[in-house]
Order: sequence, then structure tokens, then C-alpha cells
Amino acid sequence: MSNLESARAAIEAELSHAKNGLQYYHARIAALENVLGQLAGFQGGAAIPASRLKRGAKALPQLSKKAAEPEKGVRRKGERKVNSSGLPFTGGDFWENLVREEPRSFPDILDAAISTLDFAPTKPQVQKLSGRMIFAINALVKSGKIRDSGSGRARRFFK
Repeated sequence: MSNLESARAAIEAELSHAKNGLQYYHARIAALENVLGQLAGFQGGAAIPASRLKRGAKALPQLSKKAAEPEKGVRRKGERKVNSSGLPFTGGDFWENLVREEPRSFPDILDAAISTLDFAPTKPQVQKLSGRMIFAINALVKSGKIRDSGSGRARRFFK
């Protein structure tokens, strides 16, 4: 088999693959338009009867009462992850970024953390944030990423 023949076979295979993909997307568009039509048929939140839903391996995800409810853990684009305490994720380099060159105490770092929040935290949330901060700052000191001086209430942290 010459190079031209193998190139032709490769191009024909790619063309066949592209045509199959095009057929798939045409079928997908039709199915999605059908689902949109079904969703438009909702009247006052009434669900489609289960007998009218498609079944089988090729069916789209079935609509049910859960379809109207957002999934837990699913965020919109740009939303911060929030756990059950109502606080955003504070892992990674969150605490390390709050420590500056000039020495800061625990309360100073906690105030900086609270100011980064998009809301005013409740007292239990501040306590939870404080617990996270103490654990994280002590781990950063132990790993050598930040330094500390003093002890007790006079303890200060810096880079």
C-alpha cells in the first residue's frame, strides 16, 4: 500500500467519523428540543406523568420532581463553594495570603479573613473561622511557610 492510498484511507475514515458525529448531534438537537417542549408543557409546576417519560439506555435523563430542584453541591459559575456552616472554602493558600511582611496577631488575621467574605458572618461562623485559622496558621508555621515570634497573646506571624 502506497502513502497516497494510506492517506486516502485515513481521510475517508475521518470523513466517516465526522458524518457519524454530525448525525449524532442532529439527533441530540432533536431530543433536546423535545425535552424543551415537554418542559414548556409544565403548568404550575405539575410534572410530566411517568408513563410519558422515555425509558431505556438511549433515553435522555428522565424528568421527575428532582428535575425542578437544583442538585446539592452544584454551583453557578462564579459562586464560591459554601459548606454546611455557610462559610466558603478556606483551604489552599487562603490563610497564607493573609499573613504579610509586617507581624500580625491572630485577631488581626481573623479580621482580614472576615473582610474577604462577601457577607457579615454570625458569631458561630466567626468561631468556626477562628478554629480554621488557628489550625492553618500553626500548620504554616510548622511547615516553615510563615514565621512567628512571641508567645501567647503577644504571638505575631509574618513572612
